[in-house]
Amino acid sequence: MISSLTRLFSIFPLAGLVLGLASNQGVNTDVLKRFPRVTGIKNPAALEDLEKNITAYTVPANYGSATFNQIRPLYPGAVGIVGNEGAIVSHFSTGYSLKYADANGTELPKKDWVPLTKDSIFDMASLTKLFTAILAMQQLDKGTIALNEKVASYLPGFEAGGKENVTVRMLLTHTAGFDADPDPGLWYGYATVEERRQAILNTPVINTPGKRYLYSDLSFMSTQLLLEQVTSTPLDELLKQGLTGPLNMTSTFFNRGNVEYEANELIAKGTAVTEYQIEVLGDIEPQRRQPVWGTVHDENAWGVDGVSGHAGLYSNAEDLGIFCQMILNNGTYGGTRVLKAETVDLIFTNFNTAFPGNAHSLGFELDQHYWSGPMQSLQTAGHTGFTGTSLAIDRPSNTFFVLLTSRVHPSRSWSSINIARINMGYFVAKALGRDV
Repeated sequence: MISSLTRLFSIFPLAGLVLGLASNQGVNTDVLKRFPRVTGIKNPAALEDLEKNITAYTVPANYGSATFNQIRPLYPGAVGIVGNEGAIVSHFSTGYSLKYADANGTELPKKDWVPLTKDSIFDMASLTKLFTAILAMQQLDKGTIALNEKVASYLPGFEAGGKENVTVRMLLTHTAGFDADPDPGLWYGYATVEERRQAILNTPVINTPGKRYLYSDLSFMSTQLLLEQVTSTPLDELLKQGLTGPLNMTSTFFNRGNVEYEANELIAKGTAVTEYQIEVLGDIEPQRRQPVWGTVHDENAWGVDGVSGHAGLYSNAEDLGIFCQMILNNGTYGGTRVLKAETVDLIFTNFNTAFPGNAHSLGFELDQHYWSGPMQSLQTAGHTGFTGTSLAIDRPSNTFFVLLTSRVHPSRSWSSINIARINMGYFVAKALGRDV
């Protein structure tokens, strides 16, 4: 529990150092430690306050615009993890994955509620884009693609629809000129997965490439096609080979085939439930069991068999901690290098200086208050996901923080959780001793 962590920090400030030296003999020293040690945490009590604050949002209240002036929880449950200077300094769970019987928030009998645990698996939604971006950076390291090269030079047919001048960098910074999403939606506008993939390839741009920032799932759907073309490897397999295998991220995967949890050994019952999607949006939605549980919430990702560059990934807090720490380690974890150090620098480089307010590196957002609060800076990289996920990586303080919530259960219109994300950044800043 976090209380025991902070108590050890305050009572025995050198205990972690002694334990760390003893346990690091003969093992890798660039992995996350699972006990307190000497870190940059100056105010451990703030980490207890963080857990209390995130837990408080599971209590029904009128949270103003965050709950659209309705009395309801911000989310039924959440998992958080914070790392600093190579140690996990907070890791907690609160509330429930499954709690409601319908999209209106009618509660199930309490015996049917499913609690979240610290290792619960969540639908990452757009945090998938960060993993796709890392896979693209690995290809930069290998020289199979180049940032300023035209995508069409690698991906035959991509030039259709005014895309002949779109570069790899434009795809990864949302400046390629695409609209936000495919129209019609991939899940209902086409008969087969191959037709849907071809539709992505054929989609025209709506803006001159490089002249406007517009956050676009299509950019990362296209990045998937690019990566699969240059590697001759499906995206989910590329992920296993390049990231989750080498880093032993055993709870991070795509659910290819949209297999329901009972038939999928990777999807446990504790996997976070999402939405009563058909009840919320009607019969145009994918026809599957309700609430959506174990298959990707994003309809377009569902339409391409659950594997897409923009959404579809599953993970948990601990695996995301490994992902973040690898970046803070400049591309290594557990003695394994997955990115060159100079390539990691690109994660903290703003390529969108022409678009004030939309600072962006390759896949990662930079300098955004809505998911990092007072930790916001151009050296703080992160992202959010529609299902209620977010992560932030603060390079100057060697810190990361991850918040995973079940905010779309029972409905996507239930709440906005940015106040919780901002507060997480606030309490992390307090823990680091900042005057906020």
